[in-house]
Amino acid sequence: MSNSPTVATLSQEHFNPNIPQILPHEKMYKIQVGKSLFKISGASLSSDGPSFFTEYFSKKRSPANNNDSNNDSIESSENEVLFIDRSAEVFEWIYQHLQGYIIEIKDEVQYTMLFADAMYYNLPRLRSLLKETDYYFTNIGGQSFKIAKNLFRRKGDSPNYFEIYAATVYIDVEELIISRKLLRPPPHSAPYVPRSSEYFKDLLTLLGGATLDLDDNRRDALIKECRYYRFLNLEQRLIKSHVSYNPTTKKEEICLLLKDLSKKGVTFPASSAFPTSPCFEEELCSVDECDPLLKTCEQPASKKIKLNVTEKYNDSWNMLCYKRPFLDNHARELIFQIDSTDCTIIFNKESQSIHVDITGESAQKFEALFGSHPPNTPFGALNLNNYHYRFPSDSTQAKIETHYLLPACIYLCDLDVNGIKISQVQSLLTDKNRFNDKVIDVSDPLGVKLCSGLKLYLRKSLWKLAMKDGKIMLLAIKAIAFNGTKEYYRGYEYL
Repeated sequence: MSNSPTVATLSQEHFNPNIPQILPHEKMYKIQVGKSLFKISGASLSSDGPSFFTEYFSKKRSPANNNDSNNDSIESSENEVLFIDRSAEVFEWIYQHLQGYIIEIKDEVQYTMLFADAMYYNLPRLRSLLKETDYYFTNIGGQSFKIAKNLFRRKGDSPNYFEIYAATVYIDVEELIISRKLLRPPPHSAPYVPRSSEYFKDLLTLLGGATLDLDDNRRDALIKECRYYRFLNLEQRLIKSHVSYNPTTKKEEICLLLKDLSKKGVTFPASSAFPTSPCFEEELCSVDECDPLLKTCEQPASKKIKLNVTEKYNDSWNMLCYKRPFLDNHARELIFQIDSTDCTIIFNKESQSIHVDITGESAQKFEALFGSHPPNTPFGALNLNNYHYRFPSDSTQAKIETHYLLPACIYLCDLDVNGIKISQVQSLLTDKNRFNDKVIDVSDPLGVKLCSGLKLYLRKSLWKLAMKDGKIMLLAIKAIAFNGTKEYYRGYEYL
């Protein structure tokens, strides 16, 4: 990174001390570029040829155009000046190059002008040097940057914005000049990116291997910049995540925000032990005999089936796993976090069922992740439309909201309702004085029918997702919830 006059040097790998014999090495030639006159040897002109210069002066000394035995003709040839209507400042850099010096490039303007004249004069070695230099030169938000190409050595950070720009814009201009045999290169402005130069400095610092102390707002801003420049590896490294080993399941787990998940990182590699009953009447070693997915009890609520702990966890479910693109070598069981009130838990007292209602941006993200998959994949057997509903919004404006009503298990959930830790979910449902809401009857496809139950609005929640036989279930891990307007306002913070 550089915002000072510090210069960048072109690589010396292309230097060849052996100069071809195109023009007489000892002969001096005169070239006037704009208002400046340059005297240069045949050796210097031949060092980067064949070119416009070697072709021009070779024709002048050929027998058809000049009789070498005629002294007057020789003197006339030596005094002849080649006039070129181009920038003398740019030719100063080319003059240094032809004399064997390394060209020092300070910014994107110099690079662009030098590239144009290297094509105009048809200097093959200089063109190669410019295309294969170790740096990109650009202006971001009004500040010049010299960007080392080796910063993009990690998989996923390449190809990026700068590589694509260099491989298209400059190369297209070169091919245009050659194919149409233009007298001069078309005008081409230096690269400019209308983004924040301050954020880009941070990106270069992180690409170089250093660390930064970032708050959430700064982190989110840098993630957006990574997506713009296609620094996909760096984007994944900036995304908040937590990797841990669960000693009870003997599996690695990774926790990320739902909004940060990538569809290509989702996988179902193996099955896992899962509670056979997600119903809310569960006790440590006794559960209702009910469908573990739909939570519709097939036996009277009072009937209990005694199970030991081993039997209770003998049902295998395919747990959603996640492998961070470009970072991870293997997938881990995923715990995803929803940080908005897009998510609510609906308890139906009549059918003894529990569902999660996902709407808003979280529903859109859920659909983007799991909405369409090839038939030969685990999600290909899942018809997500079975859980997709469109209900009228509660707002005064007439609009339809997308909802995903998904079966849920809260057996393992560390649940906090209205600031109180809930040790037994059953207590929420048996307290008729405090919790007796009217909730959507999920069995009604139109979503019009209401029934007795409880609705918990979630401020924050952690989830696992499981599948079995083409069915889906959300497993609550941890949640902070409230159950009414008064409780909602209790969470307000003073400005």
